[in-house]
Amino acid sequence: MLKFNESVHIQQPVDRVFSFATDLNNNLEWQTDVLEVELTSGGSIGPGSTYRCVNEFLGQRIETEGVVSEYEHGKKCSFTLTSGPVTGQSSFFFEPIQDGTRFTTTGELNLNMFRFAGWLIGRMAKEKIRNDLAKLKTILENGNGNRRALSESH
Repeated sequence: MLKFNESVHIQQPVDRVFSFATDLNNNLEWQTDVLEVELTSGGSIGPGSTYRCVNEFLGQRIETEGVVSEYEHGKKCSFTLTSGPVTGQSSFFFEPIQDGTRFTTTGELNLNMFRFAGWLIGRMAKEKIRNDLAKLKTILENGNGNRRALSESH
């Protein structure tokens, strides 16, 4: 089981960070292992929305399906991975702080296909998460993200 809890301070308002980070299409911009992602339930993201995601980790293509299990605009978005070689849950938390937003991602994932090297895989996955958070911070602070998501958050 991979457990993680990582945060980053982003010098942007909560609404902007929330709108960008919870738009699954933006995962391709800031999550380095995401190859494909689609909202399979149609419409906009919210409680009960379903999605499909294809990631690459250690040269392995990993396809998962999931559901948005909790969604509180501007505060929290949680995901439950329901099928695929990786199962579990993860959450995004958004906290207004002086000069911006504290964005935190937490989770508990069962990495069934990588059991043979659990501690090493866990270390690599946590480093990837930290790098992704740094990329998210750079995109949002420099205004280089998805123009639609950034403009909708104003």
